[in-house]
Amino acid sequence: MLFVLYFSFSKICFADNVTTIDTAIGPISTDLKDLEKDVFGIVLGLSGGIALIMIVISGYKFMISQGNPEALKDAQEQLTSAIVGLLFIILSFVILKVIGIDILGIPNF
Repeated sequence: MLFVLYFSFSKICFADNVTTIDTAIGPISTDLKDLEKDVFGIVLGLSGGIALIMIVISGYKFMISQGNPEALKDAQEQLTSAIVGLLFIILSFVILKVIGIDILGIPNF
């Protein structure tokens, strides 16, 4: 294990022009502009995946509630929260893009 870590670390530290680092989630750029895009993509993907899991769980709760009003209400609240959270995440990225590109004029934002 240490052997693999040493050679992975030496590839990053001793290379002349390293522009990307290979990770388990894909290559991540070492350039600041590209790193920002990579981080936004990872965060959006993870948050979307979590929201999808929450939607599936609330749908399962709907199915197993068997007409119980309390269980139906809990499942509906969880479904609403998951959808609203996903919309907040998507809209926050849209707002960041609008501010970064249109208002501030940051290239490659």
